[in-house]
Amino acid sequence: MNCPACGEPLYGWVKLDDRSTGVSYVVDRCEECGLGVTRGVPEPDAVFASARRGAGRGTAIEMRLPNRASWQAGIGGDRWAALELPTQRLHVTPRSLALLLRRHGLEALRTRQPATGRNQMWMWQTLLNGFTFHPNFARDVVRRRLRPRTARGWPSFAIDAVVTVLAAVPIALIAIPLELLAVAARRGGELVVSVGLAEAEPATAPLYDRSRGS
Repeated sequence: MNCPACGEPLYGWVKLDDRSTGVSYVVDRCEECGLGVTRGVPEPDAVFASARRGAGRGTAIEMRLPNRASWQAGIGGDRWAALELPTQRLHVTPRSLALLLRRHGLEALRTRQPATGRNQMWMWQTLLNGFTFHPNFARDVVRRRLRPRTARGWPSFAIDAVVTVLAAVPIALIAIPLELLAVAARRGGELVVSVGLAEAEPATAPLYDRSRGS
């Protein structure tokens, strides 16, 4: 499979197991533009096709996507909290997002990286994941996706519960300023872009014309 943004080959990046369903998911990544694509989910182009239909009614569409070029993604790797699979199909970079928008006849009217919101929760959970047996332990327990019977075992579940309670506040004191610094460096965990129809129609082929740059 080739990258839906630039057409270059995709390579395996991370594999995650959903213990609540017993299903494993693989996220591939593109070396050229940095896009992360969840393997085996519905066609990722559907996200942008839907945005184009909405923008076609003369309305700016807001898209909120995890930033794979963020500090938290680099810190977390396969334990990055924004890897919410299979719900999250795409993990974009600013470069891959620009290519995907252009391919679908869209343009970014405004792009920002928020200082607050779920990106802060992602950074906190990502740092906490470094101390627990189960990735995203706190979030999955709250969402009732993880219980002692679906965990790796009672001891590991109990240890993660204790670690989460004890480390929650200290890690928050690190995560909040760290994410604020990341946003200031344009490496925040979430990209929020308002998109509208581009003036020119999208090119049909190739997916990525190197002569036009990025």
